[in-house]
Amino acid sequence: MLPAPLRRIATLLFDDGVLRLIFENTRNLAVSSLVTAAGLEVVRTGPAELDLAHPTAVGYVVTAIGVCLLLLNLFDGIWRLSRLKWHLVLQIVLCCTYAFISWRVAQLVLSFKASGGFGMSVGS
Repeated sequence: MLPAPLRRIATLLFDDGVLRLIFENTRNLAVSSLVTAAGLEVVRTGPAELDLAHPTAVGYVVTAIGVCLLLLNLFDGIWRLSRLKWHLVLQIVLCCTYAFISWRVAQLVLSFKASGGFGMSVGS
């Protein structure tokens, strides 16, 4: 049997669905970062195989959509954290930590995608 504090944390994570929300939010963050990175890649290279009238403009539109998705995901996470019935200082610390981690993960995915992943480049 688990001690009472660990039992409360396990109930919060598993029974109340917090763990599912964490994974959903992380997945959304990764997908929106990849959409942003894809748009930036089109802007950077301007692929001719897409046969678009203005591939740079399309890249900027895709990048803007990705950034909007990143911001919506960030606001969703902060909104959910702010609705917790915890002490105000703890909520502020959690929201700031969440925003910082989200920013760093987005930077990591964007830099990983911009460098071509594991040293592989498309079309070479």
